[in-house]
Amino acid sequence: MKKKSIVILIVCLIVFYLSSNVYPCTTFCIKDSKNIIFGRNFDFSTGFGHVIINKRNVTKTALVFPPENPITWTSKYGSITFNQIGRELPYGGINEAGLVIEQMWLDTTKYPEPDNRYGLSELQWIQYQLDNSTTINDVIASDTMVRMSFQSYAPIHFLLCDKQGDVATIEYIDGKFVYHKGKDLPVTVLANNTYEESIDYTKKFIEFGGNDTIPKTIKSLDRFALAASMVKKFDESKSGDIIDYSFEILDTVSQGEYTFWSIVYDIVNMKIYYKTYGNRKTRVLNLEDFDFSCESPVLITDIENNIDNIEKDFVYYNTKLNRELIENVFNNVEFLKNIPPEARDGIAQYPESFICNE
Repeated sequence: MKKKSIVILIVCLIVFYLSSNVYPCTTFCIKDSKNIIFGRNFDFSTGFGHVIINKRNVTKTALVFPPENPITWTSKYGSITFNQIGRELPYGGINEAGLVIEQMWLDTTKYPEPDNRYGLSELQWIQYQLDNSTTINDVIASDTMVRMSFQSYAPIHFLLCDKQGDVATIEYIDGKFVYHKGKDLPVTVLANNTYEESIDYTKKFIEFGGNDTIPKTIKSLDRFALAASMVKKFDESKSGDIIDYSFEILDTVSQGEYTFWSIVYDIVNMKIYYKTYGNRKTRVLNLEDFDFSCESPVLITDIENNIDNIEKDFVYYNTKLNRELIENVFNNVEFLKNIPPEARDGIAQYPESFICNE
């Protein structure tokens, strides 16, 4: 099957997959004198997924089709990502430099028109940034060279945090790259409305100078306000363990049986804590425990697995496992069941084109 046809099918399946805005997500960043914590709920209709150990010094070419000019790069950093559509198309993760990126749905997203920059699809943009960026400023600066491809149809926006404690939102408003950070980011939370809309909404509530009580609903603006109020109320001398408190925030904005992954990144200590709907045990990954050299095999684990021993609970990545994940996800999501086998094969086989440069 020709590469162009495979890519077109892959873009289409991503559109179908992400186009259901039934179960949106919530993210936040919370800090104290010693910690920088990033929390994320993934809400959808199925929880299948892989945790993937991505390697440094790997050369890749972007999965886009003409008229886009695909960029080729070599990853500077290894990363740990959470993937559902397959390897290289993560929903989020953390790299060796301590940069965390997570995405959420945003209906009003409008990506840029074609220009002389390289285009990346919406999920591969996440992996590209984890491969290459140390800080949120690096991510922002990269917009001069790479942009979200006009072939990206899934409307998403992003919350990012780095090891320096800087936090940013990135959105595409009316075709323009828009970010908030520093003094323009008074609340380090993001859900499924634009950041400006969300901040304006909080002004009516007691916690933010208004008179109303925040409704406890699953609506995006209410989830934003609830998470924002809890981030604001955090007091390291009174609120207890910051990891536990972060999971408390995620529980508060949970959508019950549709919240399949709850992830807490401890950026200072380079650890990941996560729970899944199917396995309520908190699992812990320490980036220091993994070999990110591309000379060693890529490791993956099913997101539902316990993590008691890396050598036992992680296995070597292969195309068959990638294909099985795709099959499980597509066969358990009603509007994906008719995606043809050749599209599933194409996305599963794409990482075979990567080259290790060590």
